[in-house]
Amino acid sequence: MSKQKLIEQKLEQALLDGRWKLFERLPSERVLAEEFSVNRTTLRAALSALAGRGILETIHGSGTRVRALPAGHPSQCDLEDRLNASLLLIPSIMHACSLVIKPSQIISLERILPAVGTALRNGDIKTFVQTQVQFFMEAARFIGNSSVNTALAACLPEGKSLMRLYSSCDLHDSETLFAHMARILSAMRHADAQEAASAAQAYFSSLQKLAEKK
Repeated sequence: MSKQKLIEQKLEQALLDGRWKLFERLPSERVLAEEFSVNRTTLRAALSALAGRGILETIHGSGTRVRALPAGHPSQCDLEDRLNASLLLIPSIMHACSLVIKPSQIISLERILPAVGTALRNGDIKTFVQTQVQFFMEAARFIGNSSVNTALAACLPEGKSLMRLYSSCDLHDSETLFAHMARILSAMRHADAQEAASAAQAYFSSLQKLAEKK
C-alpha cells in the first residue's frame, strides 16, 4: 500500500472516530504531515483524494475542512440504500431548513447553484457532483443541529457512486436534477417549506429512477 493511501485511511478513520466534526477545519498541512510522519506532498495528495470523494474541501487561503463523513462500511451502504435513506430524510430536512433559513444564508446557496449549472454546461461531472452535495450539506447546516448534519452526511450518496451514475445519464436527466435544485432554492426564498420538501423528493426520486435504469 502506498504512503498516500495509508494517510487517506488514517484520515478517514480519524473522521469516523469523531476527531473532526462536520464543517470543522483540519490542522494545517505542516501539523498533519508531522503527525503522520510524511512529507507535505504526500499529505496534500491524500487530502486531494479525499476532497475528490467529497469528504474534504480545500479552499486556497482558508485551509481544509470536513465536508462529509466517510461511510464506515461502504459495502453495506450501497447507492440504492443511500437513495432510499435520502428520500426518507432529506425532504424533511429541506422542509425544516426553509422555516429557519435567513436571507444571508440563502445568498450562500445562491452562490453554489450557478456553479452546479456551469459544471453541467461544461460537462464537468466531478464538479457537478461535488457542488450538488455541497448544496444539500450547506442548507442542512443552517438548521444548526449537528445530528441533522451527521444524518445527512450518512445518507447522501457517495461521490464516486454519483459520478458513475451521472456518467451514464443524458443531458436531459442532468438538467432535470438541476431544475429540482432550483425549485428547492426558490422555495426557500419564499419560506415555502412544503414546496422545498416536494422539490427535494422529486430530486432524489429522479436519482433513484436513474439508478434503476442503470
